[in-house]
Amino acid sequence: MPAMRKNTLKEKLAAGKRVCGFGLPAPLPALAEIAGLAGFDFLFIDAEHGPLSEADCQALVTAAELRGGTPLVRVRQNEPSLILRYMDTGAAGVIVPGVRSAGEAEQAVAAVKYYPAGSRGLNAVRACDYGMGMPMKEYVAAANRETMVWPIIENAEGVKHAREILAVEGVDGIIIGSGDLAQDLGFPGQAGQPEVQAAIAEIMEAVRQSGKPAGSVVRAGEEPDKYFREGCRMVIVFVYGMLAQAAEAFVRQAKDPMR
Repeated sequence: MPAMRKNTLKEKLAAGKRVCGFGLPAPLPALAEIAGLAGFDFLFIDAEHGPLSEADCQALVTAAELRGGTPLVRVRQNEPSLILRYMDTGAAGVIVPGVRSAGEAEQAVAAVKYYPAGSRGLNAVRACDYGMGMPMKEYVAAANRETMVWPIIENAEGVKHAREILAVEGVDGIIIGSGDLAQDLGFPGQAGQPEVQAAIAEIMEAVRQSGKPAGSVVRAGEEPDKYFREGCRMVIVFVYGMLAQAAEAFVRQAKDPMR
């Protein structure tokens, strides 16, 4: 019988390694494969800000697995029935937006994990090889061990409760949502404002105390080393930003009369 797929992202983070993710908000499995072939550690499937159905996500999960990437899904909201449907596609975990408290983080963990770690519904779906893999008892234990939960802290309330969120059992780390955090603090589109940077520093202090990793999105034109120096061990770049930057550079070069 086939064994459950190992979560290589989880293994790398446990070993203290840096990791990078490829953000994909569109139903394009070929790009998921390219990300894996390029060496990205995980695929950030964005079902919050993209038009992705559960079926779309299943195709992306399959493509990521084919090329050695760990597929995580950012869900639209912290809703157990919704999380169940995305986890059943075989996703290795979820990224949960707008988490404000330890209680909300616990709710996400319960939706991802099976009994006794949570309350996720169990059925013979793709996540468990349609019931054709290991015995269900073994699968449940393996899934509880391998799956991941990543709350996004992107509002003032989440900053206030960052330590409690990170302390929740089953939370693997946090992602800093600097864009929405800036908006929540009254500075839309201005993540560099001192008030926003102070809030991010407060989150990072909680991260250091917890020993768990933090991640952040690298904006177009930014260098990932900036985030690593600030204490993150996970960086994410979205395909649209990469494409826009490369496209503009190509057009500039193509239209340069001196070339």
